[in-house]
Amino acid sequence: MKAVILCAGEGERLRPLTLTTPKPLLPIGDKALIDHTIDWLASYSIHDLSINLHHLGKKIEAHLGDGSRYGAHITYSHEEELQGTAGALRAFSDLLDEPFVVVYGDILTSLNLAKLEAFHDAHGGVGTLVVQHTDRPHDCDIVEVDADDKVVALHHAPGDFSHGNLGNAALYLLEPEILEFLPLQGPADFVVDLFPRALEAGAAIYAYESTEELLDIGTHARYEEAQRRYA
Repeated sequence: MKAVILCAGEGERLRPLTLTTPKPLLPIGDKALIDHTIDWLASYSIHDLSINLHHLGKKIEAHLGDGSRYGAHITYSHEEELQGTAGALRAFSDLLDEPFVVVYGDILTSLNLAKLEAFHDAHGGVGTLVVQHTDRPHDCDIVEVDADDKVVALHHAPGDFSHGNLGNAALYLLEPEILEFLPLQGPADFVVDLFPRALEAGAAIYAYESTEELLDIGTHARYEEAQRRYA
């Protein structure tokens, strides 16, 4: 597998911390958040990484370099204008020639990727979304599924419990074929654009329910919680 790490966001909810430091470089314990992410991917032998950049992107590239000190190979895309979460994939489309993990740059996790991969391989389809039960439908996208774990629809935040309580955990395992449904230009979002287009075309997407922690550090409260856990 390969991996895409989405690092272009401006981290507005974490200001003033992110005025001078991009979210992926915020320290968690004794190292930057993105170092935790790369180490986690490496533990599953994922070393071919694509990273999109925008806000303070040069600082991220200077920190990571070519990836060699992590035993990885990193390809960067500098977005002059934000392309959205899914739109970021366009720059790497020629490289994404095998299944790839997409992880957001503000997520801290040690989720078992081997189990996710086994689920994905068993179910087929062009993609698998990690989902978790949520009590905050106003703050996350809701993934509606059928009895076979097949995604029926996605409901962009803010929402309610009318379509279930499975929240999008912002971690995906995707096949290269899903790029066929990516809009050719302009900003594109996974939940609003890419996944709905795939579903409308009849492609199968599945939801992998996990209880493993995926900690979003995108707010001050959640960042402070992560800091406490890794103190």
